[in-house]
Amino acid sequence: MILHKNSLSWRLLKHFLLIGGSVFSLIAVILYFFSINFANLAVEQSMFGMAEDIQTNLEFDNRSQLIYKPERVAERWGYDALYNNLGFRVIDLSTQQELVRSFVNPNITTIIDTLPATLPEGYSQIAARNDTHTDLFRIIFILDNKNLALDLARNDLLGALANEAVMPVLSQVASLTIGAAFLVFVCVTFISIRALVRPVKNVTTQLLQIKPNQLDRRLSTTGVPAEILPLVLGLNEAMERVEQGFEEQKRFVANAAHELRTPLAILSTRVELTEIPPEVEPALMGDIKYMSRVIEQLLDLSRAQNQVGFTHSLVDLKDIGKDVCMLLGPLSVTHQKELSLEVIDQSCDVLGDKGALIILTKNLLENALKYADKHAQVQLIITKNTLSIKDSGPGISEGDRVKLFERFWRKEQSALTGSGLGLSIVSEIANAHNADIDVLCNNDLGGATFTITFNAMP
Repeated sequence: MILHKNSLSWRLLKHFLLIGGSVFSLIAVILYFFSINFANLAVEQSMFGMAEDIQTNLEFDNRSQLIYKPERVAERWGYDALYNNLGFRVIDLSTQQELVRSFVNPNITTIIDTLPATLPEGYSQIAARNDTHTDLFRIIFILDNKNLALDLARNDLLGALANEAVMPVLSQVASLTIGAAFLVFVCVTFISIRALVRPVKNVTTQLLQIKPNQLDRRLSTTGVPAEILPLVLGLNEAMERVEQGFEEQKRFVANAAHELRTPLAILSTRVELTEIPPEVEPALMGDIKYMSRVIEQLLDLSRAQNQVGFTHSLVDLKDIGKDVCMLLGPLSVTHQKELSLEVIDQSCDVLGDKGALIILTKNLLENALKYADKHAQVQLIITKNTLSIKDSGPGISEGDRVKLFERFWRKEQSALTGSGLGLSIVSEIANAHNADIDVLCNNDLGGATFTITFNAMP
C-alpha cells in the first residue's frame, strides 16, 4: 500500500499511531511510577498477609501462655534468622504486656526492641538508622476473650532487596511486552486501514476503467460502506446526467445533419439550373460540396458513436484494404501520390462491421493522400490484426499530435479543404471495435504512421 501525504490511508495511519503511541506511552509512564514505588506498594499487602498468617498460628497453651506454632519451616526460620530486619510481637491491650515475640535473646537487640509501645492500627512507618525506615503493620484481634494486638515489623532493606531482585526483570518484561504490543498494534492498524480504504480504491478502479465510449456503465454499490455510499450514488447520478446530455447532443447532431441534407441537395440543383456568372459558380459549387461533405461526415460520426447499423462479423482486412485502395486510386492520381497495398499475413480476419471499417480505412488513407507532400509514398500495410497507413510526407509535430482526434480541428484552420471530422470518426469506429490507435509522428520514410490494432472484443 503506497501512502501519499494527502491520502486517506496516511491520515488514518497518523491518527492511529498518535492514539496508539499516546496510550502505550501512558502505560509506560504508569508502569514507571509503579515500579519506583513497587516495594512500598507491595509491602502493605504482604505485611497484611503475613500478620494474618501469624495470627492463625497463635494459641494459648494449658498454662494460659500465648505461643506461636508456625506450620511452615520458612516461617520458623525467617523470623529467627532475620531478627534484626523482620519480627513480630503480640501485646495484651488491656495490660500493655508483651505476650510473645518472634525472637528472644536478652543479649541481642532485635527489630522489635526498636518499636514504640503503642502503634496505630494498620500500616505505618518509623525512621530507622542509616537513612532507612521500618515498615509496621498492626492488627487487633480477640483470642480466648482477650483483646490482643499483633505488631509486625520489617526493615526497608528487605524491600530494597526485593526491588533489586524483581525490578530489572519486571522492567525487561514490561518493555518487551509494551514493545511487542505496540508492534502488533501497528500491524493491526496497517491491515485495518487497508481494509477501510479498500472500498474507496475499488470505486477509484471502477472509475478509471470507464472509457469515454462507456458512459452507460455505473459504479457498483456492492460492499460500499454507508459513509461513502452517498458519494458513489451521487457519481452514478452525475454519470447518468452526463450520458443523457451526451445522447441528446448526438441525437441533435444526427437530426440536424439529416435535416440539412435535403436543403443542400435542393440548393445544389438550383445552382446547376440557374444561370450564374462563370467566375462565381465554381466557388459556390465548392462551398456546397464542402457543406455536403461535412453533413455526411457528421452522419458518419453519429452512426459510429451510436453504432447504428453495426453488424459484427468476421471481416477480412485484406478485402477492406483492396476495396479502399481501388476506391481511392483516382484520388491518388489526382494528388500525384504513390498508393500501395502490402499484405504481410494471409489470415487477417477480425470481428467487426465491414462498412464501418471501410470508412475508418478510407478516412486514414484519404488524409494521407491529401496532406502528404507531392509525389509522396502512401502505404497501406495489413498484418494479422493491424492496419497501418504510412506516408513519406512532412510528418506530424508533437504539438499537433494531441489534437489530431479533436472534432473540427485542422492544421490549417483557414483552409476549407477538410471538415476536421475524419480522424474523429476513425477514433469512434476504433473505440466501437475495441481497437487501439497508435500514431508515430516521424517514421523511416519521413512522414507519419497511423496503426490500428484490433483487440479481442469484450
